[in-house]
Amino acid sequence: MANQANITRLTPAFAMLVAGALFLGGCQFSNNNLAEVTENSAQDITTEPEPNEAVELAAEPEKKLHDDLWLKIADSRDVELKEHKEINHFLKLHSSRMLFTKAAPGAAEPWLYEIVAMLEARNMPLELALLPIVESGYNAASRGAGVAGLWQLSAQTGRNFNLKVNKSFDARLDPMASTKATLDYLQHLHDMFGNDWISAVAAYNIGEGAFGNYVERNRRKGKATDFYSLKLSRSQVPTVYKWLALAEIVRDGSSLKQSFPAIANEEILTRALVPNNVSLRQIAKASGISDKSLKALNPAFKTGAVPAKGEYWINLPQSAAEPFLAARDNLTPDAKNQPSEPLVAAKSKVKAKQYVVKSGDTLGSIAKKTGIKLSSLLKTNGLSQSSVIRPGQVLKLPLA
Repeated sequence: MANQANITRLTPAFAMLVAGALFLGGCQFSNNNLAEVTENSAQDITTEPEPNEAVELAAEPEKKLHDDLWLKIADSRDVELKEHKEINHFLKLHSSRMLFTKAAPGAAEPWLYEIVAMLEARNMPLELALLPIVESGYNAASRGAGVAGLWQLSAQTGRNFNLKVNKSFDARLDPMASTKATLDYLQHLHDMFGNDWISAVAAYNIGEGAFGNYVERNRRKGKATDFYSLKLSRSQVPTVYKWLALAEIVRDGSSLKQSFPAIANEEILTRALVPNNVSLRQIAKASGISDKSLKALNPAFKTGAVPAKGEYWINLPQSAAEPFLAARDNLTPDAKNQPSEPLVAAKSKVKAKQYVVKSGDTLGSIAKKTGIKLSSLLKTNGLSQSSVIRPGQVLKLPLA
């Protein structure tokens, strides 16, 4: 644990999200061998990667093979499950008292579509979308011993992967930003440990240094070094066997129907750039949603206001995006949050025009439609000509 579909669908999820969920398992972290991954990001680790870069899906209408995201995950079968005594231990435990709180699968509703989309875009196993059930019960605001968020990231691991973690904002509690960081880390671990995704989760669980010692032990003996060959116990890598048991439970049709309330395979959220120094209450009013709903979707804002410096994004129900964007330039900084220096630079950022991607759009058609050079559009959004986009994604349009 290294640590946008309309608003009515969000209502039950909010209740569970705000109520929180007990979570199982704890992750330890090691920052060894991260130099290669963080070499470029270390130059500016305080800059949060733009969330819209994280999910680069084609803007063509999605061919939905599954109406239910849990079924989509169950049918992916990207992770190999074997008969194993430690997995069986957790399967028996689940049959008697469940491996997770009853609220956990439903609490995934606001986030699951985007997480699955990110995994698909990266060609990573969809079973990884089950990991937050074990880690945090899909409670975006959860905190443990030095870890936080859906993925239970430590502060240092978050910073290593470009997440802001400070007194006023904790990007580990932003499910979209933290998912990108976590998938970056898991991909790094996958590449490090023999292209084995189960090993990647194990190293994520106990730290790459500790897991690397187990791998080296087998290597010295001339034995295979894939996860199953290491013959580790549940006390050594507790999260891994819970996760694998959960994957098996999801693949069982009767268990899936009984324990996993259907989550529609459609977007629920959108992301929007927000002005500095504006309170979440003002944003909620402009968006036409309750304070409670907005805070549940955006627990990363620790003071109830957008920090004075930097660029920040919020999660909104898709139905709230249009009213918020219409009102955004009229939002004013709260007097009690005013910084000592002027906010001219921050305000100019917010007034930059934006474009919401529609079905059938391409980067070239958007550039032509908006009268902007394609090269400028790509540079402003950190994209390349090969990048793919998706409906609902918000692109920044460069100022003339």
